[in-house]
Amino acid sequence: MSIANGGKVYLVGAGPGNPNLLTKQAERLIREADIILYDRLVNPLILQYASEKAVFVNVGKKPYHKHIQQVQINHKMIAAAHQYKHVVRLKGGDPAIFGRVYEELEALKQQAIEVEIVPGITSASAAAATMNVGLTMRQVAPSVTFSTGHFKDDVSNETDIRNLRNGGTLAIYMGVKRLGHIIQQITAVSTEDYPIAVIFNASWYNETTVIGRLSTIEAQLTKINLEGQPGICLVGPIVEHMSQIPKANSRDSILKILVGEKEQALIQAEHLADIGTPCLIQPSETAHQSQHDLFQHIIAQHQCDYIYME
Repeated sequence: MSIANGGKVYLVGAGPGNPNLLTKQAERLIREADIILYDRLVNPLILQYASEKAVFVNVGKKPYHKHIQQVQINHKMIAAAHQYKHVVRLKGGDPAIFGRVYEELEALKQQAIEVEIVPGITSASAAAATMNVGLTMRQVAPSVTFSTGHFKDDVSNETDIRNLRNGGTLAIYMGVKRLGHIIQQITAVSTEDYPIAVIFNASWYNETTVIGRLSTIEAQLTKINLEGQPGICLVGPIVEHMSQIPKANSRDSILKILVGEKEQALIQAEHLADIGTPCLIQPSETAHQSQHDLFQHIIAQHQCDYIYME
């Protein structure tokens, strides 16, 4: 199939991971998509809102590893827009916050392809919410700065800590690997031993939080084996007001495979996601082969329980 005037590309934020944090617009666009080009950090359950005919294309990039380059992703989006009417480029969190959305937007505009940005809940907001606080608090943290610890071509730029020194919250995306350098940068200009929380996999079933001080956090992180897991660092007085929210059920890392009527299974999967249980829905026999491939890839990596829907 070829689209004479080109399809439309939606740069969609999938949120931090929990499907219940997906926006209504994002869900609608996923359901309407002919093809979905998705990132590594997108919960595969979110992809299963798509129609059986939708094509899935993995364009995920893993920091500090060899991966698909941005220019290749741009080419895939352009090719998809020439072949399909509704193209969804699905990105973790909010695509406009350290999501290289400008590069993708410009590549599409240069080809006169219609494009729209659809925001999502960013991981910093989800990380704070799961600890029962906001990123700001009157008389505690009047402002927040979003920064990144990972720069293009691994350039070692400095993290903006001015807001932190003025009492605000510093949210550092992709900063775990460079945390030692960031701590040195802060301690070089301040004697305050700021509280810090590192939240891995915010809103997911395997969410893990480590809370400490700048002087202790590196030693604390060495005691857990979470290398390569996505993490966000929150620094500042707001961390002292954090508290774990009791979960409705103990978290279960066994992947639940739901079998049965899709819409009923999606509702059940959303409930299970809220109590920390990872879920996936078995594709029907008529689903596109790329959906079956993703399903098989995931269950090959997990111990699974099958739940048959009534």
